[in-house]
Amino acid sequence: MRTALIIGTEVATNGLESGASIRVDSIKNLLIKNGYRVDITSRVHARNALTSDWDLVVLVSFSTSKFLRLARKKATIIWFDPTDSWSQTRISLFCKGDVKQILLLMRDLFWIWTAPNVDLITFITQRDSNKEQAWWKNRSSPLILPVQGLDREVKLGNEPRLVFIGDGSYGPNKDALTFLTQTLKYLPSSLNIHVFGSGVSDPNSKFIIHGYVPRSELYTARDIHLAPITLGGGLKLKVAVPLWNGLHVVSTQEAAVGFKDSDSLEIANTPKEFADAITKLLGVEFPKKPVKPLSAIYVDDQTILVDEWLAKLSVTE
Repeated sequence: MRTALIIGTEVATNGLESGASIRVDSIKNLLIKNGYRVDITSRVHARNALTSDWDLVVLVSFSTSKFLRLARKKATIIWFDPTDSWSQTRISLFCKGDVKQILLLMRDLFWIWTAPNVDLITFITQRDSNKEQAWWKNRSSPLILPVQGLDREVKLGNEPRLVFIGDGSYGPNKDALTFLTQTLKYLPSSLNIHVFGSGVSDPNSKFIIHGYVPRSELYTARDIHLAPITLGGGLKLKVAVPLWNGLHVVSTQEAAVGFKDSDSLEIANTPKEFADAITKLLGVEFPKKPVKPLSAIYVDDQTILVDEWLAKLSVTE
């Protein structure tokens, strides 16, 4: 059987559900579908894993790029999935006050611009791909690979919940919780926001903090999911997962990048607009069982081309 190694970040490989881990799982499932035996390792253990030879190595996230040269020596085929735009992600975080992002960007640029040729490049949205066109224009043209495998158990529920999911130690999520604190000022005092995720320690009494819980506890039928993200890059799983499962989402324009217009997706960019959108949805009679979208939720999706590329490898190997 052909062998594939996926190298991911520590967050992507720590066993907890996150956007990064869902990305790795999505790629793993594509590889298994095409007949690969797949091993997954974090950056910490990547050098040990690359002492062996592989038919295919996939490096997921631009922050794994330091291993591209070594992977090129140990694998027949290299697939680089930066996922997000490194410049969009790092610079937006820097502009919010995280000064170390400039040093991290310089590190990223060194490894990425000195990287050997790779056989496939994928980004999660067209915007992320376009941001890095100067890098890839003399290489392989990227394919757009959004996240798959988003089916979730949705429990029945009689009462609507306002829900925020995210790691509270991550800068954009910290900003989002501050945004929601402002939003609550425009909502009835009886409303609370259910916050799911590790590292959340906000003192707001209107946040019901659940910490990390099993995936089965995250979604109920009358949920309104909140995605007040204003920076970063990539595709926001806070929008993708509930939208895919037929739930309603209130999102900023930034968090809605990469998604098609939908009756289940409300766009709001200020705390007052967020509160107005929430109030509107609370007045809607939701079906007892969510209805999944009848068409694709993504603006750009070339998953089928990635699948075809993997299938051709099966024929030529």
